[in-house]
Amino acid sequence: MTLLATTIDTPLCPMRAATTDRGICLLEMGSPERRSRETSELEAAYGCTVQTGDHPLLDQLAGELQAYFNGDLQQFTVPLDTPGTDWQQRVWSELVKIPFGQTTSYGELATRLGNPGGSRAVGLANGRNRVSIVIPCHRVIASDGTLHGYGGGIERKRWLLDHEQTHSSSGLFAGA
Repeated sequence: MTLLATTIDTPLCPMRAATTDRGICLLEMGSPERRSRETSELEAAYGCTVQTGDHPLLDQLAGELQAYFNGDLQQFTVPLDTPGTDWQQRVWSELVKIPFGQTTSYGELATRLGNPGGSRAVGLANGRNRVSIVIPCHRVIASDGTLHGYGGGIERKRWLLDHEQTHSSSGLFAGA
């Protein structure tokens, strides 16, 4: 197994990305400590070290991110390879179903997953997502509409939500 990583410049911030031959396993914009923790977790999960390098999947991710930030892409197609528990996988699979430009609450997500009252468990799994934006954990908010717990920082979460609302056909004035 080989883990190759690069930095992708985006309008939001430089993002660290990594891939296996099967798919993207990291897209991180958080603190250096968070990046270090996630890199260590991936190295442990795959039994190898992350090396800087090029890969066609990293190129695909960079292109899709550019289209996303330009407002031209609403659904990513780059393959993913995301090690995690069964619960985490279920939460992450549900996250990619949240439409571009829309949000859901931790509680609503828990109910959809058959775990009413499990909003904290959803939040914990959400926080373990290592593939920001592509697995859109930023689209999950508190039931009162406030923003909580985003590894990249609340300001970036707000920026992403505003960006999607600006480029979404489901905006406040859609069809007007």
